[in-house]
Amino acid sequence: MSEIKSVAIAGASGSLGPHVLKALLDANFQITVLTRSKKPGAYDASVKVVEVDFTSVESLTAALKGIDGLVSTVTAAAIEKQTVLIDAAIAAGVKRFIPSEYGTCTTNPKLEALPIYAPMFKIKQYLQEKAKAGKLTWTVLACGAFLDFLFGRPMLLDFANHKATLFDEGDNRISSTSLPNIGKAIVGILKNFEATKNKIVRTSEVILTQNELLIIAEGLRPDINWEISKVQTSAILKEGLEELSAGDFSMPVIMKVLAGTAFAGDIYGGAYDETDNELLGVKELTKEDLKKLVAGKLA
Repeated sequence: MSEIKSVAIAGASGSLGPHVLKALLDANFQITVLTRSKKPGAYDASVKVVEVDFTSVESLTAALKGIDGLVSTVTAAAIEKQTVLIDAAIAAGVKRFIPSEYGTCTTNPKLEALPIYAPMFKIKQYLQEKAKAGKLTWTVLACGAFLDFLFGRPMLLDFANHKATLFDEGDNRISSTSLPNIGKAIVGILKNFEATKNKIVRTSEVILTQNELLIIAEGLRPDINWEISKVQTSAILKEGLEELSAGDFSMPVIMKVLAGTAFAGDIYGGAYDETDNELLGVKELTKEDLKKLVAGKLA
């Protein structure tokens, strides 16, 4: 029996938040959304919405009273500030905290010192210290790249313009999970309290390579000629880090660092050969499912 009945979400309106909220609603948890400002009708009538000051431990503690689990889906810019959420969760007696991370290689120690990854490691360390002192429990969910983004944006293949920029030789493997299934995995964490306590769990709906996707695309539409180019992930990463050092924190620069690591295959552990899919209730994509996804993009 789950020890978690009531769940609060911080960051329910972002890319991932609504999917997590839906999964929690479908699983019949009592839900509280923490928000900076209430918008009438923004959430289901069964959801309690509480206005909070995310910089105030007192404000958050009051909102978290009686809450068993806290799920954070805050944006990258707010990751380091999650210490305030954690302190409030402890003060309110919250049992489980799931930090906003949801990445591909965000748990790889090789990346601990990198600007974009460092805040996530700080939060993990903070949680480990608090858990060691018996103040709360935590779970980090590693889910690979968002499948919806890989197919919805020209990341692995540019389906709209029939172009492919291959990372290295195009055989780098990357785990990927859809946003709805990440929501399901979070429900799985909360329902399996002991089995997911104070650890990193991994979910992967599918392991992709660019060449595999190209083969599927060419098989479905032999009439399309793909324009192929190549780029070295090590070169993209180096360029991105140099630009960050020069003070450029723009999204294209951040994307270079992410692409240079997440799409570098096994160098940073981008593909999960061992997962917790079964425990978390996530079903893997079949070859046919993948073919249908590609066919949908070529239609």
